[in-house]
Amino acid sequence: MSALGARATSPLSGADAATPPAKIRCLIIDGVNNHHWQATTKATKATLLATGRFTVDVSTSPAKDADPEAWAQWKPEFAKYQLVVSNFNDGGHCLWSEQTKHAFVSFVKAGGGFVPIHAADNSSSDWPEYNEMIAVGGWGGRKPATHGSLLRKTEKGWGADQAPKGGSGGHGPRWAFPVRAEKPDHPILKGLPKLWMHGNDELYNSLRGPCENVTVLASSPSKATGTDEPMAMLITYGRGRVFHLPLGHVGGPQDVQAVHCVGFQTLLARGAEFVATGSVTLPIPADFPTAEAVSIVPPAEVIWEP
Repeated sequence: MSALGARATSPLSGADAATPPAKIRCLIIDGVNNHHWQATTKATKATLLATGRFTVDVSTSPAKDADPEAWAQWKPEFAKYQLVVSNFNDGGHCLWSEQTKHAFVSFVKAGGGFVPIHAADNSSSDWPEYNEMIAVGGWGGRKPATHGSLLRKTEKGWGADQAPKGGSGGHGPRWAFPVRAEKPDHPILKGLPKLWMHGNDELYNSLRGPCENVTVLASSPSKATGTDEPMAMLITYGRGRVFHLPLGHVGGPQDVQAVHCVGFQTLLARGAEFVATGSVTLPIPADFPTAEAVSIVPPAEVIWEP
């Protein structure tokens, strides 16, 4: 199912090419999720390492039903890193201790990069700062009166739609769907096709939140709502940047097509690099999908060299 795409030219040349930039220090958070978090972390870590641009550590939380003392002892050292990737979903009620929450907010506000993947936007609906970071989220009791608006596209661009009633979160049956660039000249998307096919995945719809300081970079047409839904978002929070990626459903150890999609891997890696550094140096993999065909390649086999 691999579709050969055009390989991008490396932005590094001459003396710069001889001295590659220092690797980005990344921490993945996992341990609680209604999805198969072990397989998601494995694929996420492999994708970032395959680029040669990142070092990756993993901090696995206590179990969801662990006692409060265990959660109090879980203290990821966010300040050691430039980037945090979340593969964590508590289902709505934040399980993190106040100390850990404060440390994370301080990390992002001070300029840290943050990438929540797929069900990470279902997490912590009762944590106001987290909802501001991700702009919109799903499930977890999110309602109009307390959790804000839907993010919708109008003739004036993307913005908050306060009219819809009801809860938040949905996805309908899984399918291979198109992803359309809303900001094709943004460094994360620059050089990518303006339309490409993403591998079989859950297309999240009706995400709700503050909708503040957010730019929709890419969208997909939802069969469930009959409208476009944001599929890649960039949010500013303090001096930090957040790349919110609702794509990436993993239902089991072998159910990894969505995260083995070369389009997903490219968005993940380039988005992570951007929020950590403010620029993108990673080229576009040779097997990037086209508007007609998906491209499913395990992370270790994706070619990132120009």
